[in-house]
Amino acid sequence: MQDARKVKTLVDGFFIGYDRCMLGTMLYVHAGKGHYVPAKAVSDAMERAGHETYLLDMFSVLKAPFWQWFCKHEWRFMLQHPRLERMYHRWMDTHFIASLIRFFAVRLHTKRDFLLWYEQTKPDFILCTNFLGGSIIAAIAKQSNLQVPIFIYVADVFNNPKAGFHQKIDRMFIPTSLGVKNLLAQGYSSEQVRLCPFPLQTSIQAMEKLTRTQAREKLGLEDRFTLLLNLGGEGIGSASLLKQLIKNKLAWQVVVVGNLSEATKNRFQTLAKQLPRMRVHTPGFVSNIGLYMLACDIQAGKAGANALMESLSLQRPFMINELLHAARDTKSFFDAYQVGWVIRSPKKQMLTIKTFAESSVAQNQMQEHLASLPLQFDSDLFVNLLINEVKALAD
Repeated sequence: MQDARKVKTLVDGFFIGYDRCMLGTMLYVHAGKGHYVPAKAVSDAMERAGHETYLLDMFSVLKAPFWQWFCKHEWRFMLQHPRLERMYHRWMDTHFIASLIRFFAVRLHTKRDFLLWYEQTKPDFILCTNFLGGSIIAAIAKQSNLQVPIFIYVADVFNNPKAGFHQKIDRMFIPTSLGVKNLLAQGYSSEQVRLCPFPLQTSIQAMEKLTRTQAREKLGLEDRFTLLLNLGGEGIGSASLLKQLIKNKLAWQVVVVGNLSEATKNRFQTLAKQLPRMRVHTPGFVSNIGLYMLACDIQAGKAGANALMESLSLQRPFMINELLHAARDTKSFFDAYQVGWVIRSPKKQMLTIKTFAESSVAQNQMQEHLASLPLQFDSDLFVNLLINEVKALAD
């Protein structure tokens, strides 16, 4: 890792611009994969462009192991209790909570430890992919008058928790126009908010775009209607939809992905035996998730923003079977663009998918809607925007 100071151009002590190489820091929070994946995607794209990066857990930088542990386990607990999650996170999602976080961030040891880290690394910018970066990192940096841009990438893509609000964040990057509207309504200025491309992880951005038939053949799947049931990085989800398919003799092909335990895999396989013509595959956590998306007709699950947006980038509709507080604006997006569904009732989920599977007209309309989405999916374009914003702030 080069000294970050080498990437700046100085003449007689005056800053006049950047050489091609910059040093950026991507800070994520280990609460599922939702914040790590975009941080890694941007880091990879930065390095492809010839820049240098740090990819770090924010609470490791702050030397706050308890909060590192808390965020990880609190999120897992909430995934297991979605109704509680919606109530609890709605109650916590306020500007008042943001002010409390900012108050403690600049008065606890976290400020000292962050400043020590900053003096050792001197990055040209800091990009946080968790909303807490606003109320913690921005609070410390702005109070300390650090000459480093603090950026937030809004990982929830349609909104950002108010608990991360800070009026002096340099830039908020968000991939949807609905998200831009919601950020402006929260109190951010138009100068702070930027509509950005969605930063696809490298494995999806660089993958060969196969047809459904080709993808299924490559994965050893049958070439028939396929439902991809995504239980996410935590492997938490329900088998209720599968039970409805079995009850109604819908012998489709179902692929269950995510960080599945052996008990979860066995549960799905045991259920599938009730309908011999059904094919249930349980590969679990996979490194080629994009290929599985290409192989499916519909993806379903508790949609994290990454799974949802990656599905849309590959032109596959998504059915959300449990809407979490952070994803509350997804329904508005789906209603506007008709590229997915938010349905909690397993019976209604089954009926909706059945109607879609049996209608070529509905499938063709879906493809037209997906192809016309006003979204960009490209981590390299995201980095171009990011670098330009760093330069603009330096002028």
